[in-house]
Amino acid sequence: MINDQAKKLRQMMATMSEATHQGVVVGILSGKGGVGKSVFSLNFAISLCRMKKSVLLIDLDVGMGNIDQMLGRTAEFSIADCILDKLRLEDVVFKGPDNLSCIAGGSGLGNLFQLDERNLDAFLDQIEALRHRYDYVLFDFGAGVSENMLHFLLAAQRIILITTPEPPAMADAYSALKILLHHNPQLSLFCVVNMVDTLQEGKDTWIRLSQATSRFMGTDISWLTALHRDKAVLRSVRDQIPCVVQNPGSRYSVEMRLLAASFLVGTGPDTQDHLMDTSGLHSFAGRVRNYFRLLGGRGQ
Repeated sequence: MINDQAKKLRQMMATMSEATHQGVVVGILSGKGGVGKSVFSLNFAISLCRMKKSVLLIDLDVGMGNIDQMLGRTAEFSIADCILDKLRLEDVVFKGPDNLSCIAGGSGLGNLFQLDERNLDAFLDQIEALRHRYDYVLFDFGAGVSENMLHFLLAAQRIILITTPEPPAMADAYSALKILLHHNPQLSLFCVVNMVDTLQEGKDTWIRLSQATSRFMGTDISWLTALHRDKAVLRSVRDQIPCVVQNPGSRYSVEMRLLAASFLVGTGPDTQDHLMDTSGLHSFAGRVRNYFRLLGGRGQ
């Protein structure tokens, strides 16, 4: 009898775990192009996979998507096909290294995400269905904060901002943060400073950004790490093989592994705020719909 009860309890626990498991939604953003955001997204996603996490990387840089190209292939379908041709999201997923799941962004469709509420609902329902299969769902957004993507960004549970120490990149990063924090000062923000010459250069960049957002918007930015300039990254982009795959011993790859490990601390599927993320406005889809309506159906 006790064994039977224990068996039933285990089955109930397994069922509840499966029902409540939803991947943490992470938005990856940069203030401007050319700071290595998409390269970061791909290598970061693979690094999470190597830490036994199931990951879906969705290229939302619609019109300039290149995740599949960085993997040396041309995806048969993209997220554009889901919206224009009504394919299901699960039908356009393709596999990358280390069992990474990817959805390509397509090209030449810059106005693709000017969705009405009905089409948005259908798209979000599919994302929520996919979330149950993964620990992390990463959105690689385009540079800057476009009005078509604002409600998606605001709904993400975590946002990783990629910048470099150059003043134009920092200025654009601050501008992006100002827009986001104006609408949601409670966002969970992380900063990665890419292409630094020294670790201190990266920390100084983060400190300046964080002090500015804290002073003028009352929000701090969490520090992840800095990633040094590394010729191995340039070779990997040229060869269309992610750096952590092509050269796992390179400085960039080692720093990426440390960065991914740091990110996992306190941000995983078992953290308290994630367990509370179950339905309604607490779900990713619910938050997107809420911001969509608050912004008048567009990101203004």
